[in-house]
Amino acid sequence: MPSAAIDPAITLTSAPGKVLVVGGYLVLDRNHTGLVVGTDACLYSTVQTRELDLSNAARTFSSTEIPVTVTSPQFESAWWKYAFDLKTNALVQYDSADQGSNGFVQVVLQTTLALVNTRSPGVLQSLLEQRASSPRRAGLKILLTADNDFYSQRETLEKAGVPLTSQSLRRIPVMSKTGKTLGNVHKTGLGSSAAMVTSLVASILVHFGIVDRSDLSVDREQRLAAPKSLQLIHNIAQYAHCLAQGKVGSGFDVSAAVYGSHVYRRFTPAVLDAA
Repeated sequence: MPSAAIDPAITLTSAPGKVLVVGGYLVLDRNHTGLVVGTDACLYSTVQTRELDLSNAARTFSSTEIPVTVTSPQFESAWWKYAFDLKTNALVQYDSADQGSNGFVQVVLQTTLALVNTRSPGVLQSLLEQRASSPRRAGLKILLTADNDFYSQRETLEKAGVPLTSQSLRRIPVMSKTGKTLGNVHKTGLGSSAAMVTSLVASILVHFGIVDRSDLSVDREQRLAAPKSLQLIHNIAQYAHCLAQGKVGSGFDVSAAVYGSHVYRRFTPAVLDAA
């Protein structure tokens, strides 16, 4: 399940990976269930409100736009810059390390910031009203990191000349750099995209007060006592993940990122038709 920590300017949330123990492709059918287990390996999203330097921005910002920067430091060439327009609820990417895009990040930002601006428009408007000396402007700085278990560490261990054992894996520094781009990294199948989407949705909602921080307590029972907050995070994350993938998947990976270990029954895909 997502858990959160926050100070007045920074919000950090985490969401776990998954392993489907029982169910296989049968979970695509609502007549069947699957047993999904949440892992202790997590994806982390940090959202910070701060002044951003736009002196080298590849565009001119309008009076209704806030800047958003996203960085994933464990990968090579992994940063993206966006502008979110409070008047139109539109997000545009205007720069990146390699002129590429990150569909999952972009869809989450577009979907979640639009929801925040619709449900509580004053919180984003307050960023525009913060005074900053040109060319600086108040905006969002987002950091995405992950536990090592989401990515293969074989090359790291082989380069170090150590045995390919669990003991060797434990000696690798936490959140180790992969030395690869996002497109070339070898994943381990724990559902990194679903965990990232979930943690980023949760961090934005908590940061702007749409979801109360206490609803994402590290205490499992306390989290389960706030079903509406978890359901909101789950619904947005499922929608964004499906939209970024270009298809409606089984959804058990997002569900595990929100609720942890549980018996999963797929949602009805038709619920996304209106969206």
